[in-house]
Amino acid sequence: MRKVFLSLSFLLIAAVLAYPQQVSFKLMGGLTWIDGGDYNKGIAGQNQYLKATTTTMSGAYGELTGGLKFEAEVINYLNPRLGIGLGGGYFRTSNESKVTSRGLLADVPFDNESTYQSKVSVIPFFLNFHYLARLASHLKIDLFGGPTFNIVQFNFKNPSMTSTFSTTETVSFTASVAALGLQGGLGLDFEITPNIALVADGYFRYGKVTNIKGNWSDILSATSGTAVKSSAEYYLWYYDYTGGGSFPQFGFYDINGPTGSSVSGARKADINFSGIVILAGVKFSI
Repeated sequence: MRKVFLSLSFLLIAAVLAYPQQVSFKLMGGLTWIDGGDYNKGIAGQNQYLKATTTTMSGAYGELTGGLKFEAEVINYLNPRLGIGLGGGYFRTSNESKVTSRGLLADVPFDNESTYQSKVSVIPFFLNFHYLARLASHLKIDLFGGPTFNIVQFNFKNPSMTSTFSTTETVSFTASVAALGLQGGLGLDFEITPNIALVADGYFRYGKVTNIKGNWSDILSATSGTAVKSSAEYYLWYYDYTGGGSFPQFGFYDINGPTGSSVSGARKADINFSGIVILAGVKFSI
């Protein structure tokens, strides 16, 4: 698929350079939403597990859902209807959530406080085919779509503390992955002058990253001392924890993944950043 993407990119850029016509510049900003994939499934499963296994629970871990998006695009129109666009942008979705709970360990009650700080940042580069059709004297509809190349960074941090032995622990994970994708949708161009238009776009983006390898660390402090573990060869994993039920989980492990009698269906997790994008902005034409 990478070879197809590169070949298509060269063909489109060559077409733009070979047939210079009207050129437009779009600057846009707005909102985007993501599916979340295995990460969000694991979040839901961990909330279910805590509800089932603790005596009291306050709060809940939050999913990655959406955030702000910005993008810019240069469009070369081969004729009044057909254009080819080359652009890039940035979007980020993040969540910080805290859970406090009380449980029993060997019939001894203990209190626990845990915070999840998670973030997905994406830098997309895209090529769009555009088809323009006039709806009214100052209004056009723009149908567009094409391939994308995405640089995705995932950050996770989990500071926690428990009353047992006055223990504090911080688990961190950071990874960067590249992935191909697709996008397509439609927009409206409202012409203020022959060279300036207000624009609004809505489209669907498809993309996900798998085999997410990054830098992991675990710092554990207790009354007996401090232990530090780290690795640059850890992965984000997804599995079902079957102790006392079936609870989807995510976690960070080496190439071998999680093991044990209560672990089922372990596989390397994905983060699905597919979702709807709604943008508005301005287009300048020369």
